Amino acid sequence: MTKPSITPKTALVLFIALATAGLAQAIWWTVFMAGLVNEKVQIATNLGADEDAISALQKQEIARQVMVGLEGIFFLVVIIAGAWLIYRALVKTNELNYHQQNFLMAVTHELKTPLASIMIYIDSLASPKISEERKLGILPRIKSDAQRLESLVEKILEAGKFDRSGANLHKERIDFSKLVQLSIERLKENPSDRSIIVESDIASNVVIIGDNSALTRTVESLLDNAVRYNDKKTVKINISLQYNNDTMQLRITDNGIGLSKKDQKRIFDRFYRVGSELRRERSGSGLGLFLCREIIRAHDGTIKVKSEGVGNGSTFSITLKIGN
Repeated sequence: MTKPSITPKTALVLFIALATAGLAQAIWWTVFMAGLVNEKVQIATNLGADEDAISALQKQEIARQVMVGLEGIFFLVVIIAGAWLIYRALVKTNELNYHQQNFLMAVTHELKTPLASIMIYIDSLASPKISEERKLGILPRIKSDAQRLESLVEKILEAGKFDRSGANLHKERIDFSKLVQLSIERLKENPSDRSIIVESDIASNVVIIGDNSALTRTVESLLDNAVRYNDKKTVKINISLQYNNDTMQLRITDNGIGLSKKDQKRIFDRFYRVGSELRRERSGSGLGLFLCREIIRAHDGTIKVKSEGVGNGSTFSITLKIGN
């Protein structure tokens, strides 16, 4: 990706220079107009004008100065505001380009890793030195990597759909309680080198109107993040699903890495990833939580995150209307 010809730093310098030049011009113009009034009064005095005529001339010139000054201030404000908007647009464009570039790098890595694993597994299956028993144990790993690839491709395609025409959801009556329980079971079935403890308090028969597939991806994405962004040997996840008369709330709390205030404000932005983009401490494309937000919005719901800070875990909460 080509580097923009005008960087945000250059744009800021140009903006400050323009604002300073505009302000200096306004001050000079004010001083010049004040001197012009004095010259006109002096000329009128030299021509023998009486005091009433001189006073009327002063009032007329002052009124004209005020009018010209107000117009000048208005145009100065417009110019500065325009320059500021252009500067902000350049900053946002540069930032978006940065995240897009990192997104491409992340996707390349996310695609390359499971593909490399699959190739190794295929070579192992073709080797006569590998026992049939071990070969059977390889098949679930190939399936897991293939599902990982499929999930990434689906995220990219779905993000594109939200860009073009918004969500195309197939809404129906679904048992959200059952949806959450099945998502928890799938989490427990996934192979992991760490201990995962899930505590849940799931209210029964929470029925909503929504897209079962999209909401399942949302819940599973939040559970996956609770494991992925966790530096503890034992991952602890607390899941609560409660409801009142017309809304339900799903809360997923983990003991993971937590979020700073800055991350909490931007965690749902497209391509945004927690931590250093340069070090890439964790895998991920930066699309998961963005899609979660878009899916919940498409269901007229809200999704929020709360954390006490880095190292103190996070709580994601989803609020949706209960269906009839």
